[in-house]
Amino acid sequence: MTYNDNQILRYLYGLDENRDYPQSIKRFLNSIGSIIDEDREAAIDELYRIKNNCKKLAVLSKSFVTAMDKSYMKFTQFHIDILAECDGENGVVKSPYFIEGCFVIYSIKNGSLSLWVFQNLPNANNNLMAIPTFYIVASPKDRIQGAGHQLDCMIIPIIDNLYEANLRDYIDMVLDYLCLRQWAEIEISEIQTKQKKNVKGKKISLIQNGISYFVFDSKWFTEICNNNEFIVSGHFRLQPYGDGTKKLIWINEFKKHGYHRKALIEKANEGEDFLS
Repeated sequence: MTYNDNQILRYLYGLDENRDYPQSIKRFLNSIGSIIDEDREAAIDELYRIKNNCKKLAVLSKSFVTAMDKSYMKFTQFHIDILAECDGENGVVKSPYFIEGCFVIYSIKNGSLSLWVFQNLPNANNNLMAIPTFYIVASPKDRIQGAGHQLDCMIIPIIDNLYEANLRDYIDMVLDYLCLRQWAEIEISEIQTKQKKNVKGKKISLIQNGISYFVFDSKWFTEICNNNEFIVSGHFRLQPYGDGTKKLIWINEFKKHGYHRKALIEKANEGEDFLS
């Protein structure tokens, strides 16, 4: 399934103007016997608010995610700041490590991050539909780096008897992506897709613009040091600038009185394709 075929992406980016996709989600839940209580209905209805109000789809490369993983738990000190800076933003993120067809939709409001975890599930006719499996609201409570960081979290399963062990990974992934996108020097390429649209009553089709998305890549450097010496690990630091802006910079691994050389965190293989 291409991005242009995914129902929730088509809904959010206005390719299916006449379709009420939140209602389609509710019909799917009724068809599988999942009760739509007040919390679930409110979570689904929130999608109306962000239709045609989303930043372009962000497709993360493997090297971009690797850079985030290498600084796991080091971004927690920036979570309050990034949510304040991106207040009112809505978007969609796709990671190469998500299962096939999985997207995370996010919305930032008043210091809280709301997430919808979408997966492709078969309906009664065995056709795949993009359905939210979990709705998550997270609010960071401090600027502590690492294990002591507190994050208030509300999780609403949208489908009965559904369990996923690593829901916190979705929260960390979106917050870390926002920090890097907003403050770090990153490599971005824009991809514009095309789609065919059949003309009703005629045996012709038109070529129209489809979903436009950004691919995020990283080429940050780290230091390779002599292992016989004490090494200070590489890390990101939020550096204020004189004009009131901030920039997330990579501080290389280093040690005193030792040699070092630069190396990429990860290189993409020659010709590797991160696009669907």
